[in-house]
Amino acid sequence: MVNIKKSLAIKFIIILLLGIDLINQYSIILVQAQINYKPTLEMGTQILEVKRYNEQIWKNTVNINSSPIDWFGGEANKVGAKSKNTLFELGYGGASTTAIFAYFVIPRNVIDIYNLLWEYGYDQSYIENNYNRNYIDWGYSFSNWRFTIKEFNDIPDILHSHSIILQFPQNLSTALKDYNNFTAIINNDTNLQSLGYSFPILSGDDLLWQFFTRRFAVASPISEYLTTLTNTLECENTTNRGNTLIFQRHGVKNYTVEVTYSTKGIIDYVVVKNSEGYIFYEITSFYPKIIFYVIVGILAIFILGVATLVIVKKIKLQKQFKNGMNR
Repeated sequence: MVNIKKSLAIKFIIILLLGIDLINQYSIILVQAQINYKPTLEMGTQILEVKRYNEQIWKNTVNINSSPIDWFGGEANKVGAKSKNTLFELGYGGASTTAIFAYFVIPRNVIDIYNLLWEYGYDQSYIENNYNRNYIDWGYSFSNWRFTIKEFNDIPDILHSHSIILQFPQNLSTALKDYNNFTAIINNDTNLQSLGYSFPILSGDDLLWQFFTRRFAVASPISEYLTTLTNTLECENTTNRGNTLIFQRHGVKNYTVEVTYSTKGIIDYVVVKNSEGYIFYEITSFYPKIIFYVIVGILAIFILGVATLVIVKKIKLQKQFKNGMNR
């Protein structure tokens, strides 16, 4: 009888513990499900500017054969160089796995190979049949002027291009797993091997680094969006602190890249630091529309001040005139 009671007690404890675990998991799911992301992009123009660049420290820390051009293009290796980005036409949409691969996942240095694969049977039909997903997103259009120390041309370097923001950032981890699975198949295809075609296997850190260098936008609440990305991609060397992504990287030496997103969901500030915390590369940003409003505000205050002085002076003159009449 005692053994039966003991057995029942043990079973009860096990069931209770399992129940608590399920409740905790369900609670986590509820918390995640309650995050209602929304785009906070504003139509208009942003200017990014290179404020600091120490070439020698970059080469001694990052790579002797590289420069900021490898990350940002244009003349991003020159202090004072500016890049302009104009956003317009935000809307809802959906993207297939093929589009997500092209937008987010496949590295730039093999995107041309990806297009050639269609001739060998790995076309859109193959991808959609094997990785049949539908990613809900917000789409937006933009024009971009690459970093330059000259005046911006009338025609942008990238005219009316299109990009997306995933409504559920955790889905990017599914895209990464599908891509790595697809990559393994490609890399084991003997016909493609003979042509020298191969794709790199990516980690979550690799994917999030591409996310940054391609300047993808995020949705609000931004801190939670970035946290979801770093967690679901199982990043080992990338974290976030509020609206800032922090990459711990190693080149010649260890260094840190901090990427801060504005309340609009776009990259606002970038710094690269060595292991001693010295900033050897920095990008800041500003918005011409805001500057316009600041100028208008200053002018309005100035005009109001002048008008006030005129009124005060007029009142004083009237008082002096009345006092003179009374005498």
